[in-house]
Amino acid sequence: MNKLKNFLKSPHIQIALATGLSIIVMAYFSKRVLPEPIGYLPMTIPPFIALIYENVLNKNKKKKVATALYWVIAIFAVTALIIILHSF
Repeated sequence: MNKLKNFLKSPHIQIALATGLSIIVMAYFSKRVLPEPIGYLPMTIPPFIALIYENVLNKNKKKKVATALYWVIAIFAVTALIIILHSF
């Protein structure tokens, strides 16, 4: 259990889980809820944010901007924004 806890504390894993969850949520909404599917380009925005985070983390390890929580919130916010804007 301790290994799993340490594994989930890693910022790389947190960002990967948030990105995967956002892709699954967008795919579900695209297929089942929205009147027409979400395009390929909007679906790539959350992984692009994860890529930007990895670059920021490599350059600024000890700075506040490299906190994983901010980037996880950004990924979820962009996911919600894509779904909301695509529903109109």
